[in-house]
Amino acid sequence: MVRMSDQTLLTGARVVTSDSQTTRADVLIEDGRIAAVGPGLAADGAQTVDLSGHVIAPGFIDVHVHGGGGHPLITTNADEIEAYARWAVSHGVTSFLATACTPTIDTALDCLAACANAGEAANGAALLGVNLEGPFVNPRRRGALPPSWPATPDVDTFRRLLDASGGRLRLMTVAPELPGAAEVIREALAAGVRVSVGHTDATYEVSRDAFAAGASHVTHAFNAMRPFHHREPGPLGAALEADGVTVEVIADGVHLHPATVRTLVRAFGAGRIALITDGVTPAGLSDGAFRIGDVEARLKDGEMRLPDGTIAGSVATMADVVRNVVRWNIADLATAVTMASATPARALGLGERKGRLAPGYDADLVALTEDLSVAATWVAGSLAYRA
Repeated sequence: MVRMSDQTLLTGARVVTSDSQTTRADVLIEDGRIAAVGPGLAADGAQTVDLSGHVIAPGFIDVHVHGGGGHPLITTNADEIEAYARWAVSHGVTSFLATACTPTIDTALDCLAACANAGEAANGAALLGVNLEGPFVNPRRRGALPPSWPATPDVDTFRRLLDASGGRLRLMTVAPELPGAAEVIREALAAGVRVSVGHTDATYEVSRDAFAAGASHVTHAFNAMRPFHHREPGPLGAALEADGVTVEVIADGVHLHPATVRTLVRAFGAGRIALITDGVTPAGLSDGAFRIGDVEARLKDGEMRLPDGTIAGSVATMADVVRNVVRWNIADLATAVTMASATPARALGLGERKGRLAPGYDADLVALTEDLSVAATWVAGSLAYRA
């Protein structure tokens, strides 16, 4: 990363405050953290950066992403992960979970090992760990997951996956209706791994019990799950009633209609919605044919689909989904940013140091232009990208 100086003073911009408002203020960065936020700040010797006309927001945290910019995160090559991290900062991402789903358990072990070995990418977003999308998911609700990936929940298999990650497994999708799922959920929680309900045909009652047992997240709302029905509310109905459960939302205009996103935000509130990309390798690229795992998929008009028409992840960036939420009049910029930063941080247990512009927090920042394009990104106080 480009280390500016021990102190950097960002001036002239509006900032997104911790209570989801925007106000004019300066931001002082020192030793990788935010030292002060307020009007008229001064610091002798600090490098001053004039950001007049911009908005400074907490950097985006993508907790569910498979790749982007031509760089896969479902890989056995740690260099690919670092290459993705260098690309992601150009879209405002300052940290992420590498999200894996593979054809076999053995392949997953190799991918997890690559994540365990991935280092800090120079001028790149920080890898917070791994999000494992399966394998203990319902084959009936696998969506675009490889058909050979779903497996019966098994504690020994979970332990193998955890060990392969080198302790970097942070989040795991489990279908709670499967035999053995309750035991895996208990084991995961005991190991400090957060459990997400997803790729599931679970009823309201089964989902409610999973949240009561400690599951705290929902994988891409409405997609690859039993739908909400007025006589069977399913996983989303149970999540709405479970305090503290965070729900992933893909606001790309493909996975969910804007009215559905609006309904979710109104129902759950910004503090429980985590905007994600579910991005795949071709995100940010032009139309064409691409390999998604061991299957060829086609990107056309912003939609990534398998040959049978199944949606195969998203090609949106985090800047795109934030911009969409604002342009669809679902939320103002500050609230949209909260769903892309503070809420994901809390969902991962990092809410005391990431996701807010406040003294003592990590200086993970993004500067946005008037049209909500990314002008600059700082990771741990270092300038990682400038347009």
